[in-house]
Amino acid sequence: MISIDDMMVFTKVVETQSFTKAAEQLCIGKARVSQIVTKLEQALNTRLLHRTTRSLSLTDSGEHYYKKCQMIQELATQANNNAQKLNSEPSGLIRISMPFGSPAYINLLSQFLNKHPKIQLDIMESDSYSNLIESRCDIAIRASSALEDSSLYATKIGQFNDIICASPEYLKRFDALQSTQDLLKLDWVSHEIVHGDKQLVLKSSQGEVIKLSKKPKVQVRTTNSLKEFIKNHIGFGVVPDYAVKHELASGELVRILPTVHNVTIPLYAVYQNKALMPLRTRTLIDFLKREGLHF
Repeated sequence: MISIDDMMVFTKVVETQSFTKAAEQLCIGKARVSQIVTKLEQALNTRLLHRTTRSLSLTDSGEHYYKKCQMIQELATQANNNAQKLNSEPSGLIRISMPFGSPAYINLLSQFLNKHPKIQLDIMESDSYSNLIESRCDIAIRASSALEDSSLYATKIGQFNDIICASPEYLKRFDALQSTQDLLKLDWVSHEIVHGDKQLVLKSSQGEVIKLSKKPKVQVRTTNSLKEFIKNHIGFGVVPDYAVKHELASGELVRILPTVHNVTIPLYAVYQNKALMPLRTRTLIDFLKREGLHF
């Protein structure tokens, strides 16, 4: 019976193009290497190598056999690595790109850190779109599954509702809102990255889309700034419900025209090819998929 060890010796001879170098790297005698290759050829009843005093080259049979030996070597290496990963504790630095605006993100990642104390996080907080590869992040949390590169993957980890809000004090200046057109009388605080600065697009839970041509009173680029301007009675804004959860509960802000704009937006964890990622990143991906974001 041919042993895998003998096959790996043959593979090393081909890779080094030398019985002597193969013997040195394997820490066995040159004569032993030669014996193993000869034994393989006898067992297979075919010549694997053309030998001269100066060079070695593969026969057609040898080339085919070498490719199969490579595959076995790669599978064995992968099996060993996987076994080591299962028995090792994830550690090291993970870079994460994620939006501003919710303790839910922090709470979830805190749970992860408490569970895996040898992991460190470098968090890049921004509401702008971040190219995962260019920013050298391991994971990005996004309200979109759009991928800028074919080597990236996205998995859903939660969702939130997009709603229209204003402060009660601001709304006292106007008659009760009856329709979408009434929004044209109000000042708009726009999240420029999400909603732009020329047109307000609203969508009902039934899928009805309404577009209003309107210039914003204020443009911002973070959800936190958007919320603060609304709280300061500057105008209305379209915000994620999780960002104003406490303000809605206390009455500091109120939701307006809920039938006009009520969109459920999924959240995704975006990451590079899972087969190539470190154990620490793989562990976080699995954690996010299992636990999810709950607002």
